[in-house]
Amino acid sequence: MGALNYSTAVAHKNLESSITIIGEKGSVKIGGQYMNEVEVCDIEGYQMPTLEPTNPGNDYGAYKGSAANHNFVIENVIETINEKNTATTNALEGLKVVEIIERIYKVRDEQFNS
Repeated sequence: MGALNYSTAVAHKNLESSITIIGEKGSVKIGGQYMNEVEVCDIEGYQMPTLEPTNPGNDYGAYKGSAANHNFVIENVIETINEKNTATTNALEGLKVVEIIERIYKVRDEQFNS
């Protein structure tokens, strides 16, 4: 069983990115503002190693975020709307993300209804 919560419209700063896996022999949560911290690692028979510190989030001035290319994507959208450029990502690429989400929900529904 699982749950997905996501947004591309969080105001002011990246709220959090995380993934939690709960299994028969343990649990893991990777999270933090930039999905850069192992917050929980409790797995039977496994000792979590000490990890090197991660790089800080990218600083775009008014916004700090984790994806190094977001500013290019946003710039391309604005230029495309203003007819100064063409979209660098086509609808088929966007559809791949939707298909991944649909597959996750399909698997979840199949497991829930069985």
